[in-house]
Amino acid sequence: MAVTIDPVVFWERLSKLHKGWNAARDADGVWKGADALVIEAGEADEDRLYSKSQSMQQWLLGWEFPETVIVICSRSVHVLSSKKKVGHLEPLKKAENATLPLELLTRDKVDNTANYAALIQAVKDSHAGAVVGCLLKEDPKGDFAAKFRAALTAESGLQQVETAPGFADLLAVKDSTELACVKRASIFSAVVVQKFLVQQLESIVDEEKKISHEQLAADTEDAFSEPIKLGVKLSPDLLESCYSPIIQSGGNFNLKPSAASNGDMLYYGAITCSLGARYKSYCSNVGRTYLINPTKSQEKTYKLLLELQGEAIAALKSGAKLSSVMTAVVNRVKSKAPHLEKHLTKNCGFGTGIEFKEGALTLNAKCDVVARPGMVFNVALGFENVEDKEATDKRGKVYAVFLADTVLVSESGAAEVYSEKAPKQWADVSYYLKDNDGDEDDDEAGGSRGRRGEVEILETRTRRGGVSQTEKNETAEHLQSHQEELEEKMRLDALERIARQGGGGAAPSASVETPIAYRNPDHFPQTSSTGGSLKTNQTHVDGKNEALLVPMFGRLVPFHISTIKNVSKSEEGAFTHLRINFVAPGQSISSQQMPKEADPDAHFIRELSFKARQASNLNNTFRLIKELRKRVMAREKQQALEADLVVQEALQLIRTGKIHRLRDVNVRPTLGGKKQPGTLELHQNGLRFQAARGEKLDLTFKNIKLAFFQPAEKEIMVLIHFHLHDPIMIGKKKTKDVQFYVEVMEASYSLDNTRRSGYDPDELEEEQRERALRNRMNQEFQNFVKKVEEQNPACEFDIPYRELGFYGVPPHNKSTCFIMPAVNALVELTEPPWFVSPLNDIEVAHFERVVMGLKNFDMVLVLKDFSQKPIQVNSINVEHLDALKTWLDSCNIKFYEGPANLNWGSIMKHINEIGLEGFYDDGGWKFLNMHDSDDEDEEDPEDQESDFEPSGSEDEGEEDESDDSDFDDEVDSEEESEGEESLGSDESEGKDFDELEEEAKQEDKRRGHFEDQDEKPKTKKAKTRDQYSDDEDDRRGKSKPSSSKSSSSKPGSSRPGGSSKSSGSGGKVRR
Repeated sequence: MAVTIDPVVFWERLSKLHKGWNAARDADGVWKGADALVIEAGEADEDRLYSKSQSMQQWLLGWEFPETVIVICSRSVHVLSSKKKVGHLEPLKKAENATLPLELLTRDKVDNTANYAALIQAVKDSHAGAVVGCLLKEDPKGDFAAKFRAALTAESGLQQVETAPGFADLLAVKDSTELACVKRASIFSAVVVQKFLVQQLESIVDEEKKISHEQLAADTEDAFSEPIKLGVKLSPDLLESCYSPIIQSGGNFNLKPSAASNGDMLYYGAITCSLGARYKSYCSNVGRTYLINPTKSQEKTYKLLLELQGEAIAALKSGAKLSSVMTAVVNRVKSKAPHLEKHLTKNCGFGTGIEFKEGALTLNAKCDVVARPGMVFNVALGFENVEDKEATDKRGKVYAVFLADTVLVSESGAAEVYSEKAPKQWADVSYYLKDNDGDEDDDEAGGSRGRRGEVEILETRTRRGGVSQTEKNETAEHLQSHQEELEEKMRLDALERIARQGGGGAAPSASVETPIAYRNPDHFPQTSSTGGSLKTNQTHVDGKNEALLVPMFGRLVPFHISTIKNVSKSEEGAFTHLRINFVAPGQSISSQQMPKEADPDAHFIRELSFKARQASNLNNTFRLIKELRKRVMAREKQQALEADLVVQEALQLIRTGKIHRLRDVNVRPTLGGKKQPGTLELHQNGLRFQAARGEKLDLTFKNIKLAFFQPAEKEIMVLIHFHLHDPIMIGKKKTKDVQFYVEVMEASYSLDNTRRSGYDPDELEEEQRERALRNRMNQEFQNFVKKVEEQNPACEFDIPYRELGFYGVPPHNKSTCFIMPAVNALVELTEPPWFVSPLNDIEVAHFERVVMGLKNFDMVLVLKDFSQKPIQVNSINVEHLDALKTWLDSCNIKFYEGPANLNWGSIMKHINEIGLEGFYDDGGWKFLNMHDSDDEDEEDPEDQESDFEPSGSEDEGEEDESDDSDFDDEVDSEEESEGEESLGSDESEGKDFDELEEEAKQEDKRRGHFEDQDEKPKTKKAKTRDQYSDDEDDRRGKSKPSSSKSSSSKPGSSRPGGSSKSSGSGGKVRR
C-alpha cells in the first residue's frame, strides 16, 4: 500500500501538541518543564504491540516509521530518518497549513554523528535548552536509537525527563475522525461476539463438542480477517485484533487484560470471553460471560455485576475524577454484597485509543485525572474466583463473571456505549439445557442444576431444540407480516410504473418489413424463350438481388430468398425433382420469420415442385439456393446480434504514472476462440485486457452494471466477473458477461500418474504449492479489486455469500451448479453459461413443487419486464427453502409457494394481453397462493413434473408457437447446417391428404400404436418425449407419439415417424 501522509492532519495535530506543551510547560505539569520533546523509534519489533513512540507516529503521520527521531522545539521541528522516509515527509514542508519550519535530515548508514549533533543543537536552541523530554521507560531496539540516546546522555548540561504522561494526556481526548475509528472498531468487536463467538459456543454446547480454549480463541481471531461474512463492510486490511481473544472456563480464571487462553477443554459452566478489534490503529474491547445451567447464586452475582457496570458508566461524566468511578462501584458492592468485595477486580478499566491500555488513565481509586469529553475508556470489571456452593463437580466450584465495554465520555453528560450491539442482559447470556437422561427421582428433587432437573426455557435456547418454538413462531410471524407489506408495496410500485409508462398494455411488437426482390420493373432481368438471356422455362437464382426466379405459365416469377423455408432434390426414374417449401402460416416457425400480411385474406404458396429430364439446371438451382440461403441467414444473424449493440465510449488510457495490472489472467468468452493468457490493466475510465497475441478487449466503467469478486475457496479458480448494461461483441459472440480468472489448481488428474500415498513428501509439497498459489492469487485479485474501487468508487465489487449457497439447475445449464446469493444478485460464476440475476430486476419469486415428502423444489423468478421469460432454477434441496425465504425477504422480494409447476408461458402471455393495470385489478400475483386442493385440480395431474426432472414446466404442450419463438431460429439454423439431409428431411410436405393418411396408418400398424391415441395411457417416457417441439423431433430424427390432445384421425395432426402437415393453408397443429 502506498505511503501517503495527510498534511492537513499532520499540521493540525502537531499544532495541538505544540500549543499544549508550551501552555503547560511548568515543572509540576505533565511535561516536567521540558524545553524540547524527543520521540525516538528503533527498529521494528513485532514482539512489542504498543509503545508511546509508535502511538505518536501513528497519531501524527498515520504510519509507523522505524529508526526515526522526531525533535519538537519551540520554533521548529526536526526529523532524522532514512532517505525513503524523508521523501515521504518532503511534501509536508510545502503544505498551506504548515505552522513551523520542518527540517529533514537523512540518516547515514555508517556514521550519524553529525546528524545527532544537529539534533542536540536544536534541543539547546529551544527555550532554555536545559531540559529535554524523552520516553525514558521505552527501550528502543537496534543501534540507531541506542546511539542517539547515548549521544544525548553524553551531552553535558542537558537533563532528561519522562514525558510519557504528557503524550498520554494529549492522546486521551480524541477528535471526530479518531472517534469514528474507535466506534467502528467497537461495533465490529460486538458483531464478532454476537455473530461468531456466541454462535460457536451454542453450536459447541448443542453438539456436545470438545474444544480447547486456545482453539476457540484462534477460530475467533480468524474471523477478524473476513468482516464481510459477518455483514460488516470494513476493509480487512484496516482491521486487526488488539490481542488474542481470551476464553476461560472450568475454575481457572484471570480477569487481567494480560491473561491468555490456555489449552484446557471448554467447560459447560461459567465461560468468560473478551476480545478487541483495532481499526486504523484505534482499539476497542468487549467482554462477556455466558453461563450454562447457572445456579441461583451465579444468577444473583451476574445481575449484581450488570448493575455495577451500569453504575460505573453512569459515574463516567465530564468533569468527574476517574477515581470516583471505582469509589461508586465499591460503595455499591459494600451495600449489596459485601462478601463479594474481595473478589472484585482491582480497577474498573482504563483509557484506550491507539494504545490498548493507557496506564495513566486507569479507573482505580488513586487516579485524579479529570474526565473530559472525547475520552474513550474500556469499562471492564468482574468478580474473580467466586466459590459456588451449589456446584456438583470440581471444575464448577469456582467461577468468575466479567463484563467489558468501550465507552465514550460525551459532552451531554451521559456516557455513550459503543459496543452495545453485543447483548449482555441475563436472558441473553444464560442457557438452560434439557437433559433427557434425568430420572423421576432427580426431577422430584428440584432446586438444583443439570441432572437434578431444573429446566427453564423461558427466554433461552435449549440444546435439543436449537431455537425455542417461541422464537420460531415470532420469526414466522415477522416474515409473514413483512411479506404482506411487500405485496402492497409491489402493487403500488406496479401502478406507478403503469402511470409512468402511460398505460398497462404490452408493448407493440416490431413490424417486419416485406421482403422485396425487385423494386421496379427496370431491375428485372431480361428474359426470352431462346438465346443468351434468361430462359422462361428454367429456374434461375439471382444472387445480386437475392431472388429465385421460377417459370410459371411462360413467365419468370420472382421469390425473395427469405420466403423459402427449405429445398430438397430427389431422383425418381428418369426425372429429377426439385421441391421448394415456402414460409407460410400454420407452420411451427418463429413468428418473426413470417412475411408481413398486408391483406388478412391473403393466400400463401406452401410448395412448388419441378421435374426435368436434364438435371443440370435443377442441380445448379439447388446448390445456389443453399449457398444463397446460407449467406443471407448468416448476414441476418449478424445483424440481429448487432441490433442492440451500443457504441461504447473510448477508453482513456493512463499515459503517465503507474498502471495497475493483473498479469497472466484468462478471459471468458475467449477473444480468438482459443484460451490464451493476457494482462488486465486499470485505466482512467475502464479496464483493458490485452492478450499475448495482441488482441484487446476494453470495458468502460459506465457499461458495468454489476461487478463480482469470487476468491478460490472451494473452487479451482479465482475470478472477477462483470455483468454489463449493454452487450458487447467478443470475437463473433455477443455477451453481457465478461470474466477474468486464473486457475489455482488442476481441474482433473491422470489416474495413471497418481500412485503416491497421501503422506508422500512430493504429494505434500505439491499440496503446499497449490495452497500457496491459491493464497497468492486470491491476494493479487483482491488488491486489484481495491485499486479498481479506489479508481471508480461507483464500481463496487460484490463477493457472493458461500454460506448461503445451494445446489440447483439454473436456466441455460443442464447440470447441477452451486448457486450463491450476493448483495445485488443471485449468481453462478464458475461453470459457463453463467447465471446472473440482478435482484433489482426481480418482481416476484415463486417456489414450485413445495409438497410434504418431496426432497426437491423449483424456484421461479418473475422479472419486472414481463416481456422476458421468467427465470427458473430447478431441483433445489428442500433444506434450503427456509434460508431462501429469509434471504428473499431480507432483500425485500415478495415470494409465494405452491405444490405444482405452472405454465409460465401461458401466464405471461395472458398478463401481457390484459396489461399491467388489468392484471393488478384482478388481484395481481395473489393467484400464486396455491395451498388449497382446489387449486391443484386446475392442472392435469399428468402434467405434473416428477421430483427428479430438472425442468420442463415451460415446455408444456399447450404453449402457443409464439412461446417457442426464442428457440426456432436456433433450430432452423441447425437444420440448415446439416446439409442436404436436412433440406430433404421434410419430404412429406407437398403430398396430398390421402397419401399422408395412408402413410400414417401404415406407420401406426408397424409400430403397434392404437388407432386413437386417447385410448392408450401415457407413460413417463411418452411424457418426456412430448415435451419436445416438432422441429426438435425432426432434427433429432426421433419419432414422437401424438399427444392425447390431438387425434390421429384429424387432418393436419402430428404423426409418428414424421411431421405430417397438409399442403394447404391449414391452421396450426395443437399438441
